[in-house]
Amino acid sequence: MMKPRLTIFDEPMLYTEGLSRLLTQSKIFSTIDICNSLETLSQHLKEEPPEMLVMSSNMLMLTEICKLVESIISQHKNTKIIVIGSSYDVIDMRKLFNKGIKGYLDKDCTYDEFLKSINVLLLNEIYICDHAKEKMMNFISSEQEKQSPHIKEPLTRREMEILKLICDGCSSKDISEKLFISINTVETHRKRILLKLNAKNSVGIVKYAIENHIID
Repeated sequence: MMKPRLTIFDEPMLYTEGLSRLLTQSKIFSTIDICNSLETLSQHLKEEPPEMLVMSSNMLMLTEICKLVESIISQHKNTKIIVIGSSYDVIDMRKLFNKGIKGYLDKDCTYDEFLKSINVLLLNEIYICDHAKEKMMNFISSEQEKQSPHIKEPLTRREMEILKLICDGCSSKDISEKLFISINTVETHRKRILLKLNAKNSVGIVKYAIENHIID
């Protein structure tokens, strides 16, 4: 397999040259080019688009990075882009991934994590650094808390029975066979449970059951 080519779009020169020398020792890439301006980057992309491009938020504002990513990927579909961001929030990271980046690292990432991200991208997967991942998890759990089910009226004994079976992963068909009731009756109970718990789906039901120690 041919070694990929890498382009680093960043400044200052001292940092980019140092990174380039470290990466040369790693023998992952066939060539490593440094671009310190948009002009040199666009010229370089025209002549020899690399398989991998590392782009730093030092160079541009987030909106400009989004535009640049979009335009590079529309012209060079095989170029995998890693953005090194300055502690972007989850919404901004999502924007970048929606535009087509394949990796995101925060500025405080180590060289080892940088190497790890490159190896993951070479396997055609996406990479998000640990620090950013933690942010995403916190964001998701706080979003879920906002939507957590608040019970409107207590569940009946039958609804409680069905709730436990839903939490056990039983389908409506399984529940109807276990409780000797029709699937329609199960579906009606299920709808009532969702309504009472103000939950959107089975995940909401399970979450409610765990939070209220109905199941462990």
